[in-house]
Amino acid sequence: MMMRMMADLGWLRVSGVLGFLLLALAPAQAHLYGPDDLVVSLADGAHSVLLNSSSAWFAQFYASWCGHCQSFKPTFQALARDIKDWRPAVYLAVLDCGNEDNTLVCREFDVQGFPTMKFFHSNTKEKSEAVRSQSRDPGSIKKFIIDKLEASKDSPPPACPPLEPISTPEVEQFFQNNDETYLVLIFELPEMYTAREVALDMVQYDGVSVRRVLNIQEDLVTKFNVSSFPSGFLLSRDGSISTIGVEEVSREAYTRFIRSLPGVKKLNLNLIGWKGVEEKNVTLRPANSSKIYMADLESSIHYSLRVEVVRYSTLEGERLKALCGYINVLAKYFPARPMLRNLLHTLNDWLGKQKGDTIMYEDFSDVLNNTYKVKDAVLSPHVNYIWCQGSKAKYRGFPCTVWTLFHLLTVQAFELRAADSEPQEVLQAMREYIRYFFGCRYCAVEFEKMASESMNFVRDHDDAIRWLWSSHNRVNKRLAGNNEEDPEFPKIQWPSKDLCPKCRKKLLNKEIWDGPNVLRFLKQRFSESNISFEYLEDEKKMLKKLREETSTNTVREKRETKDLKEEQDTAGRNYNIVPPNMVPPGKAEEEGNDDSLPTTKAKQILRHRPTIIKMKSNTALQKDGEEKILDLDAYENHYFQGRTLQDSNSKLHKRALHPKTLLDPSDAEFNEEAVRERLLKRGIDTKYLLGVIVKEGDSNWKGRWVKMLEVGFSRLDISLCIILYFLTSMGLLAMYLYLNVRSRFFRQRCRCPQP
Repeated sequence: MMMRMMADLGWLRVSGVLGFLLLALAPAQAHLYGPDDLVVSLADGAHSVLLNSSSAWFAQFYASWCGHCQSFKPTFQALARDIKDWRPAVYLAVLDCGNEDNTLVCREFDVQGFPTMKFFHSNTKEKSEAVRSQSRDPGSIKKFIIDKLEASKDSPPPACPPLEPISTPEVEQFFQNNDETYLVLIFELPEMYTAREVALDMVQYDGVSVRRVLNIQEDLVTKFNVSSFPSGFLLSRDGSISTIGVEEVSREAYTRFIRSLPGVKKLNLNLIGWKGVEEKNVTLRPANSSKIYMADLESSIHYSLRVEVVRYSTLEGERLKALCGYINVLAKYFPARPMLRNLLHTLNDWLGKQKGDTIMYEDFSDVLNNTYKVKDAVLSPHVNYIWCQGSKAKYRGFPCTVWTLFHLLTVQAFELRAADSEPQEVLQAMREYIRYFFGCRYCAVEFEKMASESMNFVRDHDDAIRWLWSSHNRVNKRLAGNNEEDPEFPKIQWPSKDLCPKCRKKLLNKEIWDGPNVLRFLKQRFSESNISFEYLEDEKKMLKKLREETSTNTVREKRETKDLKEEQDTAGRNYNIVPPNMVPPGKAEEEGNDDSLPTTKAKQILRHRPTIIKMKSNTALQKDGEEKILDLDAYENHYFQGRTLQDSNSKLHKRALHPKTLLDPSDAEFNEEAVRERLLKRGIDTKYLLGVIVKEGDSNWKGRWVKMLEVGFSRLDISLCIILYFLTSMGLLAMYLYLNVRSRFFRQRCRCPQP
């Protein structure tokens, strides 16, 4: 059940107001498995390991914080030890999908809950070819692996021995066709796996072959006079046949006997080992047990939206409704810092404007990452657990923050009590989020059972606060003492006596909860005034980092948008070219779209982003003087294949299509570098230096040359140049007239008198 979630919040054993908790300065990476577990870590590249491999793979995708995954760990470790000698025919592998770095990989492998286990045949080409396993005990998983290996008749792993029953001709001709010294025949019933398990146990050994014989193969059963199953026989190259006598007829006994035969040697194989990163030690810092930390709350939102929701590339139907409900209660009740509050309202507004019942996570992620530059809106870039940090990185963490977040929301809903607020609003949002997104599927199922039993009895906001507290303690009671429990923070009935002395009372020598005092404590504990803002990264710095990370795309988008708008303004008309992700003028109000936010990609049509210049048409198909938009990228693809227009250092191919190419860089009168430098200073892309192809004999080419001079220059630039030229001419003319008059005056005064 929400197992992991329960240690959580720290219903702990702290005495006094201050408790000092193990807390990390930066999120440490947790590992359930390590080098001694005989498994392969997929953290360095799941695709390269699982696909196109000569071995078969059985992979477990888990989350280190998931209580059910932690409970399953001993089972998987036991399985790894049991089949360690089956390598390299089949390997066991693990990947922590709770680590944000692995989120996209886990989505690509269609991992939607934990633990998820899949079998990959050798030479698997596509991720979709993997077979999901529902088995949870070592014996069932072994049988599942053997069945899949035996079914791989077309392309079995090279190291895998034959697992199908041997035929009579094969037995008779075995030593003529094989180099082995021994042939072991194990007779068994069809439902038995002993022979195949022993055969796989001998993968790393040379000199012997183990084959299966079924009781229905009457010729071989009669020949060897077999009366009980399983039974083993040893055939030697020298022709001798003997019964394998073991004290206990079992896989282990047969394997031990066969390995002890003279001439049977273990091969020196280069096996794939653990390549994971060692778990780092947790750095300590203090936390106040009487406070809740905004860092934990923001971490919960970050992890839920960037790690949990991202597992679904398409959000539709009830799952989309669950996401909308979750975002809605966050926007209404979460006392976020200003920039996070802006982002939550932006997300809520965007989801509300999406029509239909399907959106792509990629579109949702664009809004979440503020790709469209909503002013002062940002989400913390990583988790930063404070009160919810456990003694090791694998303990507590996200589940703890989920409980903390929803406890806070139930209290905030009570304090605000909006007119449209329903008592169960927050609880139902939590219920749907856990049902459709919470990674620990066992936990989600258990929580749903609990909610279906009693959530409908919630009648007011006080009931909602008490229900969540009571449910949390029910889970704590069930999970107390399990191996997934943090030994430093055992699951107790919360709050402890030290934290709230008045929350318990005695009745007939029995200790019970004091309802009014518990409710009073919860409202104080999860009030907005009790939130600590320690250990938080400044929102302005987070926003600056986000903008720096996307600066390249931002500059490009701004330039293209600015250039497009400038061309439209210059032309004095709308050319009906709409930049991607922008709503055409006049459509925003009609369609209910926000100009600053994109429509979902499931609805929008992707458009080519043109690099445009304005030119006059000289074709007979258009009227004289008509202007059109020329897409330079289209010219590039058609006429200048093999080179890029964006390379400002490349030389344009002279006369690429025709000898008459305007703005030829080789022209001594055209200073390409000077013009390029000027355009770059003005924020204009250097691709605007491209010339336009002109046919020979075109009488209108001079007009086009003038038009090309306008590229990168606004009408204001041209007007200023003309005005300055006119003023300069007038000044020179005035100086000329003035000097001319003065010279005449001096000549008259200097004229000598006549004798």
